[in-house]
Amino acid sequence: MPDAKAREVHPGVFLLHLPLPMKPTIVNVYLVRGTAAERKDAEWALVDTGIGSSDSIATLKECLGIVGCEPRQIRKIVVTHHHPDHFGSAGPYKELTGADVYVHPAEWQRSQNFMPTDRPQWVMDWFAAHGLPLERFGRIPKQQDFWQGLYKPAEPDCELEDGLRIPVGERTLEAVWTPGHASGHCVIYLREQRLMIAGDHLLPRITPHVGFSPATTGNPLGDFIASQRKIQALDVDLVLPAHGGVFEDHIKRSNQIIQHHHVRLEQILDILRRGPRNGYEIARRAFDFDQDSPVTYQFPATFETLAHVEYLRHEGKVTSSETSDGRILYGVA
Repeated sequence: MPDAKAREVHPGVFLLHLPLPMKPTIVNVYLVRGTAAERKDAEWALVDTGIGSSDSIATLKECLGIVGCEPRQIRKIVVTHHHPDHFGSAGPYKELTGADVYVHPAEWQRSQNFMPTDRPQWVMDWFAAHGLPLERFGRIPKQQDFWQGLYKPAEPDCELEDGLRIPVGERTLEAVWTPGHASGHCVIYLREQRLMIAGDHLLPRITPHVGFSPATTGNPLGDFIASQRKIQALDVDLVLPAHGGVFEDHIKRSNQIIQHHHVRLEQILDILRRGPRNGYEIARRAFDFDQDSPVTYQFPATFETLAHVEYLRHEGKVTSSETSDGRILYGVA
């Protein structure tokens, strides 16, 4: 088991490092004590859970001992979004603590994508329509193949929604809906303490994945950029992200991420000015990979490219058309 690491980043708020079986190798989850000063009868909340591996669960239990929290003192488990490193051990922790689980309804619905199931034909048709060379990949791994045995979510007791205030002892956790990385993603705001538990919405060194995949609708990149601007209005002294160290100046980092996506949008427009392309062809040029690159890179890069293309289509800068063999091509308007 990895060494348990927990540290107090604000009076009564603790960052726990939990192990992951891939890069990034650590996810940060947060324990919030209902009082700033230590009290043995304090109520606690856990924000995000890590994956459902034995190493991760054992590490969290050891961290509870480090910070002085008995499992039954955790009365709320609040999940920023449905991805396995955030929701993957909610089931075991609900059983351990008896806590109420809070999840946005869109995230509970999307969590079913990680459950064992056959991939429907329409999904394969969607991949082909956007130019993914399925014949080169052989069997395409499904998300649940990788996360099998590691994803143990819990059906929510309470639905997260924008502005929901969750009492934890003398403190209040406020859900702020920030769709984009996931349609029901919520950051958790401690207004009085001027803290933001950011999940994957705002990270210090990397940009969160924003993709357009077979089940996606709407304009996820547009939602994401709007959500970045939304959190800029919050009074925040310290950001507590899911990956990387805590940091200050959330407005500066948010603007950097927005600018990154605007640069990518201009890059994609430049690619399309040279002629119509399908999503996979655009992705190969934008993300600089070839057909021999790992499937685990090619698919997310294509999904992220399509999110940018859809943003441009909603802006009226890009058009789409369908060829006689069912391929979707994009071109400049």
